[in-house]
Amino acid sequence: MERPVALVMAGDSPEADSEVLRLGRALGEVGRAAVIWVADGRQRRPVHLDDGVTLRYLPAPLPGRSMTSRLIHAGSRSAASQAWRHAFEQDRPGVIDIHGFGPGGVLALALARRTGTPLVMSSRGETLAAGARSVAGHPGLAKSHAEALGRAAAVIAGDAETAEELRSRFGADPVRVIPDGIDPVAESFGWPDIPWQIDGRPVIFACGQMDESSGFDLLIEASARLEAGHQLVVGGEGHGLEGLRRWARSRGGSGSVSFPGRLSARQTAAALDHADVVVRPGRVDTSTSDIVAAWRAGTPLVATATRTAVATVHHGMDGLLVPVGESVPLAECVGRLLIDRRLSADLAAEGGRRVGEFSWETTARRYGEVLDRVTTP
Repeated sequence: MERPVALVMAGDSPEADSEVLRLGRALGEVGRAAVIWVADGRQRRPVHLDDGVTLRYLPAPLPGRSMTSRLIHAGSRSAASQAWRHAFEQDRPGVIDIHGFGPGGVLALALARRTGTPLVMSSRGETLAAGARSVAGHPGLAKSHAEALGRAAAVIAGDAETAEELRSRFGADPVRVIPDGIDPVAESFGWPDIPWQIDGRPVIFACGQMDESSGFDLLIEASARLEAGHQLVVGGEGHGLEGLRRWARSRGGSGSVSFPGRLSARQTAAALDHADVVVRPGRVDTSTSDIVAAWRAGTPLVATATRTAVATVHHGMDGLLVPVGESVPLAECVGRLLIDRRLSADLAAEGGRRVGEFSWETTARRYGEVLDRVTTP
């Protein structure tokens, strides 16, 4: 009988539907047993979900920063270790896979070391966090994190930016990038959900948090450079909204700019479906789910060449990539798609074909390939 993989995650409620929980379900759907160990700081009765996934809640006290604090909390750490050993005896996992290294990662590492169980490190951006959430900012976590990376039979990152961080800063090599799956959109929508006034002009659509990293100011400038009449619709909210409105008024141009504010899921789905071009102009990174959302809607995509976008989009085949922080090439690419309908249709069709690569089933099968290589017979 195949031994399950134990997915170690942080959390605090059995109702939380995190990416790790969705992965556990997807692994079960492709025939691979998984149990989820929720390192939430306290111990509770296991929760057995209808789809066969078991959530086992385990205590995970934060390692002490000083010798005194370690002595004071020695009892709680001992009780936690005993609970983790009991979980291992109950589930008999063939692999322990740590998702997002935290206090639970320290206990999972100790358990893997003690039992000789293969260890997988699945980073969820914790190495990119700052302040109290940073692994490097806590001595007790930093030392164990480094040991876990060195001991791991495989290292997985959810995106290209995290993978590069693991390689350059922590010396992890190789690192396999396996994005989380993206569930199909269940939202239905109608004409009233379209967040702009339809007047016959083509529409350029973008949405997201209004802040310094959004790149929406560059998109507004690019829009002002276009000669063809159009509408630019930028959905979302944030502290940068008023500044963007002032910037749009100052730039003028051949298109009108509207800011419909926060959009519902129905409105976003309608906007993606009815836009002529979708733009992801971020200065820092581009979410894989945002890229796939445009593909799924059948709308041609222009994105800045962030690490994740470069790793995901095939330039000229399923989207167009432009340099980060530059409005002129952004205007050129968007303007080209407004005019060249054949290119727009080809990009949208190829993007739609690739959507299946980002399903949870695909993610689970990719994880399965890693687990096959490291699982103890």
